Amino acid sequence: MLKSQSQKQAYAASRRLKPAARGVIGVGSKLNNLRWYVRWPIKWAVFGIAYTVVCFPYPTRLVRHVSRWCNPNALIEPHAPAIEPLVGELLSKLPAGPPSWDTLAFVERFVYLHVPYEWDWNTWGMADYIPTVAEVIAQGREDCDGRAVLDASLLERIGVPSRLVTDFTHVWVATDLGQTMGPRPHEAIEVTEKGMRLNVRGLLEAPRALAYGVSVFPVERQLILLVVFWLLLLDRRMRTLIGATSLVCLVAGLFAVRYGGRDPNAPTTLLTWLGLLAVVFAVVFPMFARPLAAKVPSDGAAPQEASDSTAPV
Repeated sequence: MLKSQSQKQAYAASRRLKPAARGVIGVGSKLNNLRWYVRWPIKWAVFGIAYTVVCFPYPTRLVRHVSRWCNPNALIEPHAPAIEPLVGELLSKLPAGPPSWDTLAFVERFVYLHVPYEWDWNTWGMADYIPTVAEVIAQGREDCDGRAVLDASLLERIGVPSRLVTDFTHVWVATDLGQTMGPRPHEAIEVTEKGMRLNVRGLLEAPRALAYGVSVFPVERQLILLVVFWLLLLDRRMRTLIGATSLVCLVAGLFAVRYGGRDPNAPTTLLTWLGLLAVVFAVVFPMFARPLAAKVPSDGAAPQEASDSTAPV
């Protein structure tokens, strides 16, 4: 018997939630009853939408970001109106003489002085965003890609042809005089007048790039993606212990990758790979454990169905 108004309200609320919960479970059951070649594309599409919403919550900025990476050298604007004050200051301080390696170093220090480093998430609310010169100057802070855009624009203005290159973790500037803005050993992508060139050797940097990106992104948003991914892994025939084991492996893998990639210049490669293996295990383990659990019932009893399973989503 309910003894207070608050208890009555709580009971009524719980009753209202039950149809919604049944609806979610029903959708999950229908999805998991589809054939794998239909079910998994739908699940990956759902995760893709969740990833976009969590990591790139501003659609217009995402569209600009993707379109700019199709030809990032188009962002080099030596005559942009916003750059004029910096050009005047740079020319007044630049040592006389033809451009040389010292010129690259001087402009690099000039950019670092005027544009402090800041993560894209703190500046743009995006996991990644490559800005124009005007946007860099308006914000007054940027990460490597924005600083490289400004540096290349200033170099072009003083007569040094420049282009942008990246290894997926860092963006820097390449010129005929050498490379500047913290060049890395291997270029993964280089954009030239002939188009975009992919360096296969640079793809070896992908795990390090992934680890670094994970390490600097807000952990609470990563946990949202982790939970979504885990829920999509669940199956109505999956036992609770199997689902819980998968979740533990996902969490352990996430934090191993975060810790392993926190220093891009000296990553803990072993820890990063262990984290990636934990994630792979979290995905593969339920596929093999579920049939085994069904074949080996406990205490001689018949295998239990949905009543002993994790609810699907």
